[in-house]
Amino acid sequence: MYIRSIIRIVFKFSIFFAIFILLGFIFFTLILKNKNKDGKMSSMQWKIFGLLMELDNYSIMAISICVVRFIFLVYIMFNRADLMYLHLFILIMFSFLFGIFSKNLKNLFIDLGSSIALYVALFSSKLLTSYLLEVRFAWYILAANILLIIFISLYIMYFGIRNINNVVSRSKYIRRYRNEENY
Repeated sequence: MYIRSIIRIVFKFSIFFAIFILLGFIFFTLILKNKNKDGKMSSMQWKIFGLLMELDNYSIMAISICVVRFIFLVYIMFNRADLMYLHLFILIMFSFLFGIFSKNLKNLFIDLGSSIALYVALFSSKLLTSYLLEVRFAWYILAANILLIIFISLYIMYFGIRNINNVVSRSKYIRRYRNEENY
């Protein structure tokens, strides 16, 4: 019984993950293929191209884990199924892996705390949604749920961008650029 639910969650997430990756591939292909009239890349293209350039394998793996965690959180947020402890375990696993690959113990504890807080917030949102559908519809509960969903979305984006920034800013080329900029 429990194995079937795990397989069902993994299968649904893999379909969602494949669609998300395909849309991301199309988006970045369109951005990177679009060149100026003289054949040079724009500043946005240089920023996207330079984000992962000259990073070591651990940093690229940490960014990849952060992106997969972001996709998983978006999947959980829009999925209508109930949250289980398996979702919390997967979020904690992503936090540990990110902490290991980012080589920063502070990131590990902050990411663990944010994963647990996100799980509680997502669980609260699912609880409010089921209350609205099954018990009674009230406009103030709907408003609270909408505000909670907006908060969760902003929280997911903030911690995703912050984690990627922490990994990228530790690159030796970024640090060298910052040191030259300060003089």
